[in-house]
Amino acid sequence: MSSRPWSAQITAPRLIALVLLAFFAAQCAYFISHVPLTQVEANYVYQGVAQLRGLNVSADHLRSPLVPLASVIGIAPVLPAGDALDQFWLDAHRWNIRLPFLFAGFLLGASLWYVARRLYGSHAGYLALGVYAFSPGLIARSSLAGPEIFGAWGAFGMIFTAIATAHTLYAPREVVLWNWKRIAILGISIALAVGSQWSLALVLIPALAYMLWAVPHRRLAALSIMAAACAVALLLLSALYGLEFGRFAQDLATSRVLGISVESTVHAQMLRAIGSFFVNGSPATLLCFVIAITTFAAWRRTRFFGNAAPLIVAVMLLVFGFVLPHSGGAMFFFYALPFLLLFSSGVFADLFESQSPSVPIGVAYGGVVAQVVYSVAGLMRVFSRGM
Repeated sequence: MSSRPWSAQITAPRLIALVLLAFFAAQCAYFISHVPLTQVEANYVYQGVAQLRGLNVSADHLRSPLVPLASVIGIAPVLPAGDALDQFWLDAHRWNIRLPFLFAGFLLGASLWYVARRLYGSHAGYLALGVYAFSPGLIARSSLAGPEIFGAWGAFGMIFTAIATAHTLYAPREVVLWNWKRIAILGISIALAVGSQWSLALVLIPALAYMLWAVPHRRLAALSIMAAACAVALLLLSALYGLEFGRFAQDLATSRVLGISVESTVHAQMLRAIGSFFVNGSPATLLCFVIAITTFAAWRRTRFFGNAAPLIVAVMLLVFGFVLPHSGGAMFFFYALPFLLLFSSGVFADLFESQSPSVPIGVAYGGVVAQVVYSVAGLMRVFSRGM
């Protein structure tokens, strides 16, 4: 999510971004058309229907009713009564069920491109979005009803809307009223992230830290903005419970935000687990990140706030994937993907401006091409199984 909309003017970089996003949407459409609705998705729908009909739904210790309610937005007007809502009926309406999640994946890609281009330039934006648009893991999560894509979009928006809002405080204007649009976007981001998974509230820590670091002379103003955004998020989350604050408070009280497991932090297969996740979900992200983190460690020019900010959040989320196995676990690896892509594109932007840019340019765009082949081949396999 970003604090400023695209201009109506279509420039060459925006046109390229739209083409890449169109390819992303086409792959998601292909996936949705050929992959039947899963039982997990059906369970979300049943929960959402029960929520709409005012029935008592057992508390989910990991998340709010956001995902169940989002999964029934498209089918609410045509819901059958009683037992007619079976798996076959749901599968026939899987497009309506999955469309909100495809929309979120599309907007996460647009947000990633927007931030990468603003921070590092057009070529960094192309690299980040090119890898994103052909990442099987991102395509799958955007084509299935589930919490991952909402959580990833919300967490990404939380960090970079907070940073963008903090930088507006250099102007001597009234704090809350002048920033009401950014506060609203930040509040929506927080609600999306925390509503998708309670433990993503931990992302508020770096978001607030970045705000306080960016404007040391106006930290009270930064705190006021974050407090206002959190109030907006709480209002939105309580709306998911029909403004029944008692149920909302009960779910929060029984939520698993810090299900820490010490044993998992020293697991011998930690790096292998991360590598396996990214090889299957986005191999080009892993390749670019390995090159980027090596460059970041060796080349002082790359070590600045714009590159460090997404890296810190990405590492934090990867660590959470191991130390919070009962509060999200491997889902945190997925939430780290956009931050890893942004960090890698920032470091590669510096490499593109080095004295020998041909090698990093070849590696970066060679990786994108390989990712395209990998993604399309994977979709063909999905089609073959569907036949």
